[in-house]
Amino acid sequence: MIITEYISKNFQTINLKSSIEKAKSLMFEQQVNHLPVVNEGKLLGNLNASLVSKINPEDTIDKYIVELEDFYLHNTVLIFDSLKSFSDNETNVLPILNDKEEYLGVVLEETIIDEFSSLPFISDYGWFIGITTPIKKYSISEISNIVESNNGQILGLTVVKTDLETTQILLKIKAENISSIGDTFERFGYIITNRYFEDIKKELLKDRYNQLQKFMEV
Repeated sequence: MIITEYISKNFQTINLKSSIEKAKSLMFEQQVNHLPVVNEGKLLGNLNASLVSKINPEDTIDKYIVELEDFYLHNTVLIFDSLKSFSDNETNVLPILNDKEEYLGVVLEETIIDEFSSLPFISDYGWFIGITTPIKKYSISEISNIVESNNGQILGLTVVKTDLETTQILLKIKAENISSIGDTFERFGYIITNRYFEDIKKELLKDRYNQLQKFMEV
C-alpha cells in the first residue's frame, strides 16, 4: 500500500506561465480544490481554488507564487499517511515527490476512499465499539480473547488516543450478539465510550472514511 501505487494517470498540472483561467478550468474538469504548480519537474506549490475565484483570470500563475501552498508526500510513505495530509491541508489532491524532490504525480482523495472501502475494517458488516482502558492494562490479547470468547471476530483495531493514564481503542467487530461483548468488556474493567452499527451501503463509504481519517489524526 505504498502511495505511488495510487498515483492518478493523466492528471494535468500548471506551470508559472499558465493563466488563472486555465487553472480554474483544470480544477473544474478534475474536480480538485488545489492544483499543483510544476516547473521543470519540480513542485513549486499548490494553487488554492479559493484564491483562483478572487483574482483576474487573465493573470499568470507567476504573479501569485508567494500565495502557493506548500504540501506534498514522498513516494515511500503508505496510504495511511495521506489521511492526515488531506485533512490538515483541506485538500482532495496530494502531490507526490521522490527523494530528489522531483514531482511524480498526484494522489486523489477519491482514490484513497475507494481503496479504504475495500478493507474489512471499513466495508464488512459489523459493529464499531470504542473502549477505554488504563494504559498499564492495555492488552491486545485480552481484547481479542473477550471478543472471541463471545463468538465474535475482530475486523479491525486502532488506537485512537493515548495519554499518561488511559488508552482509547476503536474496534470493528463481526458478531451476532454485540451486547454480550460489551457486557464482558465492562466486567473486565473497560469503559465503553461508544457503540454503533455500520452496514455496507455504498453511500456510507465516505462517512466511514472521514471517521477513520479523524481517528488517524489523533
